[in-house]
Amino acid sequence: ADRVTDDTVICRCEEVTAGAVRESLALGAGDTRTVKLLTRAGMGWCQGRICGPAVAGLTGGAPAPDRRPFARPVPLGVLAAQHERNEPC
Repeated sequence: ADRVTDDTVICRCEEVTAGAVRESLALGAGDTRTVKLLTRAGMGWCQGRICGPAVAGLTGGAPAPDRRPFARPVPLGVLAAQHERNEPC
């Protein structure tokens, strides 16, 4: 974390810099969730999957595992076909 300058972009989706993360820590943020609320780091398209470890490193915490894995839509016809064959979904 010492080599990361204040102008280093930590969250590309929301364009949050390391300086903004450090400012949130100076304001009293003690965990990654509070940093997220104060800076928007982790609120972009990737939902913190890319910047989460960097934010955790700057806050001194361990990276949290992904709570929501990437998913893709399943057509209802595929689900209905499995039900007709009595296969578990």
